[in-house]
Amino acid sequence: MYLYKVFLWLYPIIARCISPFNVKAKQWLIGQNEVWDQINQLATKIRQPIIWVHCASYGEFEQGLPIIENLKSSYPNHQIWLTFFSPSGYLYRKNDPAADFITYLPFDSKKNAARFIQLVQPKLIVFVKYEFWFYYLNEAKQKNIPTLLVSALFRPGQIFFQFYGGFYKKILSLFTSLLVQDKASFDLIKGTGLNLKVEITGDTRYDRVVQTAAVTTKFDWIQKLSQNKIIIAGSTWKEDHALLANVSKSIQKINWIIVPHHVDPNAIEQCKTYFPNAITLTQLQNSNQHFTLPTIIIIDQIGLLRNLYQYAFISYVGGGFGKEGVHNVLEPAAFGQPVIWGEKDEKYIEAVGLRNAGGGFKIKSANELIVLAQALISNEEKYQEAAVHAKNYITKNAGATHKTIQFIKDQQLLP
Repeated sequence: MYLYKVFLWLYPIIARCISPFNVKAKQWLIGQNEVWDQINQLATKIRQPIIWVHCASYGEFEQGLPIIENLKSSYPNHQIWLTFFSPSGYLYRKNDPAADFITYLPFDSKKNAARFIQLVQPKLIVFVKYEFWFYYLNEAKQKNIPTLLVSALFRPGQIFFQFYGGFYKKILSLFTSLLVQDKASFDLIKGTGLNLKVEITGDTRYDRVVQTAAVTTKFDWIQKLSQNKIIIAGSTWKEDHALLANVSKSIQKINWIIVPHHVDPNAIEQCKTYFPNAITLTQLQNSNQHFTLPTIIIIDQIGLLRNLYQYAFISYVGGGFGKEGVHNVLEPAAFGQPVIWGEKDEKYIEAVGLRNAGGGFKIKSANELIVLAQALISNEEKYQEAAVHAKNYITKNAGATHKTIQFIKDQQLLP
């Protein structure tokens, strides 16, 4: 526990030190300074028993959203209090209608945990995928409030499974139940000897991308592009841009839509250095130009990617050549199209699974991407086979939300 206390002491100090140079750290500090005023104000508006759902960031929110929506419909006499740790989750979703109350989570401490739980009085606590805050979980345990970790994923290298990870095993033991994504995670937890209820329920991200693919937003500006097929490269970083710049020169009868992971002005300018003939989406929208030849569009606006994938013939997902790791391959796969990504995918079971199913492809170089893309473009049978495998992989793995809600009902965790 000593190391955990050191972490809790150091984290705010480091955040303050880097905040002049790091926007995310600055936003987190501002949020923590304001959080109690916000919580105190919102707590006066509670009218029904609370289900507290916690997501670390935006990605976990996307994973938890199907659960939140189903909790609301299954337990209409309850309200949802949603918390975030990261500004990238809170600032983007602070007005989301899925929850009744949305705040940052006050930083973990014995005092903060007791104060928050006393004010909110949750009847059920749901943590999504990650986040293991000792004092909050311990307070809930002492007050006999059921706590779930849902869509959880564990790997052998994590601290819970090391000889020095005793305190972190104790944190796991504070959960009432763990709902994990796969058998490997199940076996790891069972191997700890903890007396915990563990169930394999799957990954709710599959349910989320099925929802997204079923109800899409259309973009009129797509009609300004030439009639050539479109390759969409989503959540890209500089390593991806360098690779795609070479590929786009070799595969010329294709429209390219590049969606950088960051779309702030500096990131967009950096992206444009790799694609000097590209135009931004904002430039396209502000012009009357209609292209007769293939072009490259750089998306400089946030929140469009998941709906853009519907227009792709092939999708490329970034992050696989850098420390970030492969981003969300499920969103494009849900539209029934081949998905391609970089080589660092070993930690991402959804990418490995999609690859093994034949709907996704890992590449190690620009040349591999050129050969693969040209084969998919020129060979209709090969393309359709990969597209069907991608769609079937998503369909086969959907259903985790239903299993999660059914578990809550079967265990009678809420009245």
